[in-house]
Amino acid sequence: MSWLLRFINSVRAPIVVALLVLVGALVLRIADPAAVTRIRDFAFDSYQRLEPRTYNPETPVRIVDIDEAALQEYGQWPWPRTIIAQMVDRLTEKGVAVVAFDAVFAEPDRSSISRMVRDLVAFTDPETVRKLAAAVQDNDKVLADAMAQSRVVTGFGFDVKGSGKPPRTFHGVAFAGDQPSQFLPQQGGTVKSLDILEAAAKGNGSVNTDVDSIVIRRVPMLFRVAGFEGLFPSLSIEALRVAQEASSYLVKSSGASGEMSFGEKTGIIAIKTGAIEVPTDGRGRVVLYDSGHQPQRFISARAVLKDEVPAEKLEGQVIFVGTSAIGLKDLRNTPVQDGVPGVEVHAQLAEQMLEQRFLARPDYADGAEFMYLAAMGLLMVVLLPRLSAGRMALIATILIGAGLIVPWLAYSRYQLLFDPIYPPVTLAAIYVSGTALAFMRTERERAEIRGAFGLYLSPDLVEQLARNPSLLQLGGEQREITVMFTDVRGFTTISEQFDPQGLTRFMNRFLTPMTDLILGLKGTIDKYMGDAIMAFWNAPLPVERHAARACDAALAMQSRLAVLNEEWKAEAEAEGRRHIPVNIGVGLNTGPASVGNFGSTQRFTYSCLGDDVNLASRLEGQCKTYGVGIIIGRKTREAVEDYATLEIDLITVKGKTEPERVYVLLGDASATKTPAYAALVERQDEFLRLYRSGAFAEALATIEACQAAADAAGWRQSYYQMMRGRLDELIDDSPVDWKGVYVAKDK
Repeated sequence: MSWLLRFINSVRAPIVVALLVLVGALVLRIADPAAVTRIRDFAFDSYQRLEPRTYNPETPVRIVDIDEAALQEYGQWPWPRTIIAQMVDRLTEKGVAVVAFDAVFAEPDRSSISRMVRDLVAFTDPETVRKLAAAVQDNDKVLADAMAQSRVVTGFGFDVKGSGKPPRTFHGVAFAGDQPSQFLPQQGGTVKSLDILEAAAKGNGSVNTDVDSIVIRRVPMLFRVAGFEGLFPSLSIEALRVAQEASSYLVKSSGASGEMSFGEKTGIIAIKTGAIEVPTDGRGRVVLYDSGHQPQRFISARAVLKDEVPAEKLEGQVIFVGTSAIGLKDLRNTPVQDGVPGVEVHAQLAEQMLEQRFLARPDYADGAEFMYLAAMGLLMVVLLPRLSAGRMALIATILIGAGLIVPWLAYSRYQLLFDPIYPPVTLAAIYVSGTALAFMRTERERAEIRGAFGLYLSPDLVEQLARNPSLLQLGGEQREITVMFTDVRGFTTISEQFDPQGLTRFMNRFLTPMTDLILGLKGTIDKYMGDAIMAFWNAPLPVERHAARACDAALAMQSRLAVLNEEWKAEAEAEGRRHIPVNIGVGLNTGPASVGNFGSTQRFTYSCLGDDVNLASRLEGQCKTYGVGIIIGRKTREAVEDYATLEIDLITVKGKTEPERVYVLLGDASATKTPAYAALVERQDEFLRLYRSGAFAEALATIEACQAAADAAGWRQSYYQMMRGRLDELIDDSPVDWKGVYVAKDK
C-alpha cells in the first residue's frame, strides 16, 4: 500500500492515470462490445425523439389498415381470401401503383367452400363430392386471379422451423465490387405464401423487420437463406421495384469502381432498383429515419371494401396492407415510440426511399471517432499538469462540449450519425481521473504545509499557503524581513522557585499569550529557545508594513506581561512565596535575509539567516545593558518613523565592526503627539550631542533633566541610571580616541 500512496502523491500520477484511462477507452472502442453499441444506439434514438423526420403527406405511400372497424365489419382475422381479393380489386380499380401485403398466406383458406365440400366425403359418395367441389371456385384461386390482374407483392417470413423451400423471386441481382452475399444476414428457414399466390404476384418481399433488436433501428433490404442461391428482398424495397416495373437489383459493395475501401471488405454501400438508389450500411441495412406514428398514412380496409375512398386518394399510391389491431399483435417498437404497427415500418422505409431522406453512419465514422478521441484525449493528458484547475476545466468543457454539439449538428443538418456519448464520456473520465489525483496530491501538499507552518504561522497565513503553495519557495529566498528576539530577564532565579511541572505550567502561561500576539499580527514563529522566542515578519508570505506590525507585537507583549505579572503576584501572595517580577527584553531589526527550509535531509525547519538577523539577536541582548524593554535597529526605526522612538546610543555589538545606531521603542504613533514626548526627544538629543562630543561632565549634568522628562513622558526605565554610571567611568578614565561609539562588552 505504501507504494500506491507514493504513486498517488507523485507529480506524474495524474498524467499516468489519465493516459491509462485513454488507452483503455481506445482499446474498448476498437473492440466495440455490445454494451458500447447499445449506448450508441440509445443516443441515436434520442436524436430522433428530439427531431424526428418530418412527415410529408404528399409522398405516395399509404397503409390499408385492417383495423378494429374492419374486423368488426368483416369478422376476425384471417378473412376469407375472397374478401382480400375484393380489396385487391378495389385498389386496382382506383389505380394504385402496387399492393404489398405485410402478411404471409402460408396455409390454404380454411373457409373456402371447395375445402368444406371435401369434408363431406365421410357422409356421401366421392363422385358427388367431386362434382360439388368442381362447381365452386376455390378462395385461394379467387385471390390469385385478383392478384394476376394487379401488381401485388406477397410476403414471406423467416423462421428456423420453416420449410426448406425458398420464396419465389421475381428479380435478377447484379453487383459491383465484392460479392454482397457475404455481408448479408443469413436466415435458417422461411415461411412463404402459397405457390398459387406467389405465381400470381409480381413480387415477393420479407415482412421481417426486427432481425437484431426489439427496437427497430436498421432494417435489411436484402437477405440470404442458408442452402440456397440468390438474394431475397425486404417488402419495402420490393414494393418500390414492382411499382417502377423494374426487373432487377444492383448491389454496390466495397471495391466497386469509384468507392474507396483501401483494400478492405467493408461491406455493402448501396442498393439500386429502377431509378431509386438506397444507401445502406455494410450489412445492407437502412437506418429507420422515424417520423413517428402518423394517422394520415392510414386508410381503413373497411372504407376500401365499402368503396368509400376517392380515387384521387389512392391513384399512384404504394399501398401496404397490414394491421394496427391490438389483438393481432403486429406491433413494434421504434426509436420514436413504442407499439407502432409493423406495417408502418415498411411504409416509412418506402417513404425514405422515395424522398431520398436517409440517416447514415458513414464508413469513416468509427475511424473519425477513434481519431478524435485519441487526439483530444492526448491533448487533455498533456495539458493536465500544465494548466491551472480553472483553465483545465474550461478546456475540458470545450472539448466535451464539442463532442456533444458536433454530432448533433451532423444529425440535424446532414442526417449523419456520430457517437455523442463515448468520446465525451471518455474525455470526462480522463479529466475527472486526472484532476481527482491532482486534487488528492494538492490536498496532501496543503496538509503538509498546514503541518509544517501551523505551529509558527497565523491561521490565515497558513490557509493562504495551503490555497496557493506557489507563494512559498521552499528552497529559500532573499527577502526583507523584520526579526524579533525576546528573552526573559533573570529566568534562572525565577525557575528556582518552581518544580519541573510548575515551571512547565509557568512557561506555557507566558509563551502562549506571547505567541498569540505575534501570530495575531501576522508574524512567523521561528523557534522557542527555553524562555526565548524568535519570530519574523514578511515571510513566508508578504506582510504589509511588517516593521510596524513587529513593533506593535513588541509593545503588546510588554503590556500583556504587565497583566501577567499582576496575576502571578496575586498567586504568589496566596501561596505564601515571594513574587519575582518577570521582565523581557525585545530586540527588533529590519533587513534582507535568506528565508526557507534549513537543516538536513532528515530534519529541517523554516527559518531565516543573515547579518541583520544576528543584529536583532544582539539588540535583544543590549536591552539588559541599557535597562530598557524594547530596542530597535536603525532600519526598523526608518520604517516606523511615525512611532514613538528614542535614540539611545551608537554601539558596536559583538561580531560587528561597524557601529549601529539603536533606539528604544516607547509607543505607537499616538504616543508621538504628546508634548512630553517632544520634550523628552529634545532633552535626549542634547544629551547625546554632549555625550558623543566627549563633554562627559556636561552630559552628566543633563541627566537629571532627561530623567525628569522621561518620568513626565511615562517612560520609567533604568536607562539614565546606567548612563550615569558609564559617564562617571568615562570622566575618571577619558579615552584618547573617543568617537562617540560604545563597544558592547556582552552579546
